[in-house]
Amino acid sequence: MESVDTALDGVWPAQLRTDRLLLRPVTREDGPLVSELLTDDRVRAHLGGPVTEERVAARQAAYPTTAGAFTVVRVADQRPIGLVTIGADHRCEGRAEISYQLLPAAWGEGMGREAVAAAASWWTHAVPGGGPLVAVTQKANTASCRMLEAIGMTVIDELDEHGARQCLYTPAGDSDDSDLRWLRLLAERQDAGERRRGAQARATATGQNLPDELAALTPDELARLCPARHGAYGRICARTAAHVPDLHLGRAPDGSWIAWLTTAEV
Repeated sequence: MESVDTALDGVWPAQLRTDRLLLRPVTREDGPLVSELLTDDRVRAHLGGPVTEERVAARQAAYPTTAGAFTVVRVADQRPIGLVTIGADHRCEGRAEISYQLLPAAWGEGMGREAVAAAASWWTHAVPGGGPLVAVTQKANTASCRMLEAIGMTVIDELDEHGARQCLYTPAGDSDDSDLRWLRLLAERQDAGERRRGAQARATATGQNLPDELAALTPDELARLCPARHGAYGRICARTAAHVPDLHLGRAPDGSWIAWLTTAEV
């Protein structure tokens, strides 16, 4: 799977159309919109409050060159009314996050739902290899939660962030971009972390001499290998107490098999 930034670069710039909206890349002419969104008490009520002038200026400069940053334009009067962005999620490598802000004058008309649904659908269907998508909103922001649920997203986790309880949503259903997809990705990252943290250090002489093709082992040698799959990817052992057989498998950073014994070698 390629990185989120690489996936975005391959399809950007992009424009999306809905019945009432145009989503287009942010331009420098959208500076007043960016400033209004970032300094409005109501917009920022669940986003940490209004930001400083320096932060506004930095965002105004960055958005026009950021792949995945859409200005939401109301077609009826051509007025920019908000922002929707898709970018790399800092919490989990390989996962994308969608975020959104809409001017209060456009609230209550389903504009946010329409814009976010269009961007999420675009990511799912037009960005091959882009990875799973999540949205994070404060649990106290009931309007945002209802909006995400209305477009078919479902809560799969809660976390504490920025001093508040947050709900983590992902598209529901049985597609590759369902919650299962990013959960598998997270499991893969955790497995990789386990391998990096300790497998090589715990490798015994027996384990270090394992062949790359495990089928080459003798029946007696195979009988010593733990058959459990403790992770979603690969054959990774957690080395738990009283766990048998006693030879536990892992992967070295170069991809070769290594293993370690629960009990010390004689």
